[in-house]
Amino acid sequence: MSATALVASPLLLSPTGVNASVAAASSSAAMPQVKATLTRKTIRMSGVDRLRAGRVKLSVSGKGVVEFLMFDKGYDVADFAKDLGKFESKNDIKALRRALANTTILGGVAGGGTGTVVFPRAGSYTPFALGQRGPVFGKAFTLRGPVRSSRTPRTDGRIIAKNGPSWGGASHLPMKGRFLFKNKGNTGVPHFVLLQQVAEGTTADQVLEFLQSEEGPPPSWLLPGTLETGSLSPGRSMTVDYDLPGGQYVVLCFFPDPKMGGMPHALMGMIKMIHLM
Repeated sequence: MSATALVASPLLLSPTGVNASVAAASSSAAMPQVKATLTRKTIRMSGVDRLRAGRVKLSVSGKGVVEFLMFDKGYDVADFAKDLGKFESKNDIKALRRALANTTILGGVAGGGTGTVVFPRAGSYTPFALGQRGPVFGKAFTLRGPVRSSRTPRTDGRIIAKNGPSWGGASHLPMKGRFLFKNKGNTGVPHFVLLQQVAEGTTADQVLEFLQSEEGPPPSWLLPGTLETGSLSPGRSMTVDYDLPGGQYVVLCFFPDPKMGGMPHALMGMIKMIHLM
């Protein structure tokens, strides 16, 4: 594995691999469940008919991360796809800025995973994934009526994307459970979580050096456990169910930063070590 293989985003290059468990979310009322099935050409949604806005339990099948986009008035999926293509092919930072300014990203999970995401209001939502052959969009679905009230499920810890960019939240999590992922409102850019198992004692400097090298064999400290989430716009949150081997993990985000010419956040030092015990 090269460093380039890790420099990826659910929105913009999609690293692969997740091992997540299905856990029931608790709330004062039964939480609606929706399922996304990712194929090479589309994303099929079930459970969205007559669905109201609010928190839902999400499960995903297929290879890749499915997340949800909400576009501003006057901007649509065709505009987003065009801007995404310009950024990917030409590193067009203006196109990246335009896409982020007109799109709210609400999170999601990888195939085989579950979690909860929040659809904040009535309106249109578009399922999105970046497959091996490029972006994949599902048919937009529309939510109507008042927002349904539901509690955030109980969690075992938090992973917080902070301004800097940097990570806050738990330094220790159980090997199996549920964490809250939140992108604080003042970060100005989307973030996502990539948890990668590493050998005990691995340092952030070692990880950064490998990422900057862009070539070479997999380092000896890279271990199999991994989990990936969808991206979140500033001020958004989601919960993620997981079941991973115990040990040391590095928390990474590779979302491209428009203020730094598209540099992935991990290469800007957004790296944190945690333990699953």
